[in-house]
Amino acid sequence: MLLASLLAFAGTDAVLAPSGKWTVDYRADKCVASRPFGAEPITYLTLQPFVSLDIKGATLIVVAPNAEGGGVQNGKAKISLRPTGTTKTLDYFSRQPQPDGARSYEMSLDPDLMAQIGQATSLAIDAGKESVTLETGKLQPVIDAAEKCNDDLMRSWGVDLAARAAPVGNPGEWFTDNDYPSAAARRHVQGNAVIVLTVDPDGRVKGCRIVATTGDPDLDDGTCERARAHARYVRKDGGDRFSVLGVHWVLPAWR
Repeated sequence: MLLASLLAFAGTDAVLAPSGKWTVDYRADKCVASRPFGAEPITYLTLQPFVSLDIKGATLIVVAPNAEGGGVQNGKAKISLRPTGTTKTLDYFSRQPQPDGARSYEMSLDPDLMAQIGQATSLAIDAGKESVTLETGKLQPVIDAAEKCNDDLMRSWGVDLAARAAPVGNPGEWFTDNDYPSAAARRHVQGNAVIVLTVDPDGRVKGCRIVATTGDPDLDDGTCERARAHARYVRKDGGDRFSVLGVHWVLPAWR
């Protein structure tokens, strides 16, 4: 799935040993656990927990020498967990973040797959005739450290992790293509935001803060406007509660 390019670079049955230790990077908007593999040019494996009180899981990213040229690619690949032998087929998204640079391969991990990956000591990825194995070492301590970072990050935003507001419906449906902030759409602006919502006992949004900006005022303002208009939460007696949402604004093809 995620490694069509990496695999083309690595060759059949390539095994990459670690070339450095796992590190956890406490960034302003997310937590990133990463480890380098192989000799130059280095391949990186990173794990980014979803910044959310509602959605458990993470994005797994491989950054590898680019063997596929430019552009964005999507596809499927098979990831095998060793020593358990568990195999999953997942969607991947691939892009080249910098011209003439490495290529990234991103896939989403749900909580069940996260638990299984936590017991793995290596990941084997297959795509077509190519394959590569990353000798990761035991991954559960890495996942635990990244999730602790994530909790610390949300606390730094003033979020009480024990005061979670339960959403009514799917929060992803609160930010649709039809909700795209018009001023930003006219300028063809895209971006990702993380917002903290303060929710009153009646389940209504009483406050919205941008804690990770899109970099564009129209997108940031529009994100909070849509949250106030559409977000609804389960009623619960007591004090205020919190919700943390990551919102990804990507212009639809028809714009």
